[in-house]
Amino acid sequence: MASGDYGKAETELLSLLEREPMNADAYFNLALIKGLKGEPEAEVEMLDKAIAVDDAHSPALSVRGVIYLSESKIKKASEMFKRSLDSDADNIIALTGYGSALIREDKYEEAEGYLDRAVELDPANPFTYLDRSGVRAANGDMEGAESDMSAAIELEPDYFWHYLDRGRLRIRDLGDRKGALEDFNRAIELDPAIFYPYVFRAGIYDDMDEYELAAADYKLVIEAKPDYYFAYSSLGIMQFMISDWEGCRSSFEKAFKLEPEEYAYLAMAAVAVTKMGDKLAARKYYSEIMDKIPTASIYYHILRSYLERGYDAYALRKIQDEENEGLQKRLLFYIAELYHQNGMETAAYSYFTLVKDAENLGYFESRIAEHELESHYE
Repeated sequence: MASGDYGKAETELLSLLEREPMNADAYFNLALIKGLKGEPEAEVEMLDKAIAVDDAHSPALSVRGVIYLSESKIKKASEMFKRSLDSDADNIIALTGYGSALIREDKYEEAEGYLDRAVELDPANPFTYLDRSGVRAANGDMEGAESDMSAAIELEPDYFWHYLDRGRLRIRDLGDRKGALEDFNRAIELDPAIFYPYVFRAGIYDDMDEYELAAADYKLVIEAKPDYYFAYSSLGIMQFMISDWEGCRSSFEKAFKLEPEEYAYLAMAAVAVTKMGDKLAARKYYSEIMDKIPTASIYYHILRSYLERGYDAYALRKIQDEENEGLQKRLLFYIAELYHQNGMETAAYSYFTLVKDAENLGYFESRIAEHELESHYE
């Protein structure tokens, strides 16, 4: 079987079983062959026969547990792993498998003990460290999790996912921008076709106010995965920050195509067109996009206020009638932009401030309002 001649090995094992029908090892080896050949049902059948012949066959029990775990049958998987460990306390597959099962049950402290033992027994296996890093992170030991991820990288320095995982931990849990950037850059070197590290790197650049670099990364995300809707609005925000109004308009229009119920994207596109300074072209644009918004939507009334002088008073009453205070503040951003463009700076400043102060609610308009305050009122 080591030579890859599965057919010959399978024939020899079947012949052995004719002579020794109670040979659990033969059934187990047949199961391994079936797994390698991509015959999962036959693999399970052979494992079950091995266990039926020898209910303490640690290798068969551990592999059966792995299969149950892959099927999200956690209780059955745990039973197999425990029986395997009862027979052989140092079975690496059972140790890591039972640790994973315990993680699924949120029993992180107990899981760490089994994974500690797995690392002790197999210190050259990067994935034992990775498994334990997840448990350590769940237990709040972020430095320990990072240490395990670093150990995995030392053992397997060209594995893309190690760097992505450590980069995410560093930026999310340790606040280490520099280290995270190094990891995402290395991941991109290893496989530039996968879009995930660009997303995380763009977020770091955004946090560093490196908006052009962030915009460049979001463009790469879109190139790699055009249906990743989050990237379009994120790109639009970055383009707003660097005053790329045509790019901003285009990005929010594309975001709307992917999320046609999110009328805020059309309102943002309208703001970008307003910023371009061509009033006739802007009025034509407002008319065109208003046809895409139901008249019952507050966004319809907001955009109508861009088109019709004096209509803002009615739009404001509609906004004030909104029961969701957070959404109410979000909507005020577009009135603030209208007033800013029309030179009504006192009112614009007041509304931008209200929107900015709602930043804890997670609306992207809050961060743009903050940018507008810093750009025009300080």
